[in-house]
Amino acid sequence: MISRNKHKKAGLLVMLVLMFSVLATACGSTEFETVEVIKEITKEVPVEVVKEVVKEVVKEVEVEKIVKERVEVEVEKIVEVEAVKDKREIVFGGLDWTSALVQNGVARYIVEHGYGYPTSQIEGSTLPLFQGLRKGDIDLTMEIWLPNQATAWNEAVKAGEVLPVGKSLEDNWQSSFLIPKYMQDANPELDSVEDLKEDKFKDLFEQEGGKVLLLGCIAGWGCRTMQDGDDSGPGQIVGMGLEDHVVLQDPGTSGALAAAIEAAFAKKEPLLFYYWGPTALALKLETEMGGLVDLEQPDPSTCADNSPIHGCSFPPAEVMIAMNMELVDDAPELIAFFKNWDWSAVNQLAAENWHAANSEALADKGASSEEVFTATGVAYLKNNEGWKSWVPADVLANVEAALAKE
Repeated sequence: MISRNKHKKAGLLVMLVLMFSVLATACGSTEFETVEVIKEITKEVPVEVVKEVVKEVVKEVEVEKIVKERVEVEVEKIVEVEAVKDKREIVFGGLDWTSALVQNGVARYIVEHGYGYPTSQIEGSTLPLFQGLRKGDIDLTMEIWLPNQATAWNEAVKAGEVLPVGKSLEDNWQSSFLIPKYMQDANPELDSVEDLKEDKFKDLFEQEGGKVLLLGCIAGWGCRTMQDGDDSGPGQIVGMGLEDHVVLQDPGTSGALAAAIEAAFAKKEPLLFYYWGPTALALKLETEMGGLVDLEQPDPSTCADNSPIHGCSFPPAEVMIAMNMELVDDAPELIAFFKNWDWSAVNQLAAENWHAANSEALADKGASSEEVFTATGVAYLKNNEGWKSWVPADVLANVEAALAKE
């Protein structure tokens, strides 16, 4: 009886050894060890102990399997997150005038839905936003007006901080010395900035301290430097000898400038002002409100570098699209897109007129300024065809698919 029990226990031990071999193989072991089977057992091993050992080994195998599965899942998650983060956010400069913000609305929609990059914008004036572009806080700016920003622009390009990648707002013009045509109709001899030095003409305008008020550029805009001057030149007012006859008034915002001009035209009041085109307001002044006159000024060819900062009129501007150099590495495919960008007066007026007709209603419904310009971009893209030649076929398909859901 005792001998039979010994044989049973010996059989159990053999089974235990074989089971450990199987478990070791399941755990990934590739090495095998020859085990000598003892035929006679001199010490009894309780069956309960054998069962507990087997349970512990099985438990360890199950834990290893679970850990391995979890690691594989986490690796998959990490790979998926890295794929999503591959296209980083692109920050646009939100220049504080309508034409630039309209272009942002169009460009951002294409970049987001066509190329797959998330976008945002930082709003502000010309000079601080350009410094942000140079430092990399901003990736793209849709309007760099030259020569207004020529000094800082040349420095940044030479330093390798920014790259010109295209041009925008074609057919442009700007002037610091505009008057309503109804003023010249009543005073035909008023046709030059030199006339602003004569009392008989100065008396036609609103004055401050005996000087004609010039509703001028906003502090922080590049054109303000052209009017006031800096270390590189005296500016238009001093350069044209008008410092004793003209005083500049800052309207504060782009909207306030436009509102003041339109209000004066509506009441046929005298006005000396700065403005630019192509813009919806300039078109309205020309076609619906009697027209405007650009007073004669020294030609840009008479000034060093053709720059108005030396006392001459504005030449036709080069309006550049600029990219921070870091974005050249992060999103090189956008360079070709912006080189194809063709923002003519026709495009600008189509988009801006929609904005003028719909912005107030959208704002009344709670839309932010940024949301209104996004809606303007969508409206332009839906109702115009020219932009479709700026992008490759796959990007075009992506944008059109997104527009179909708007």
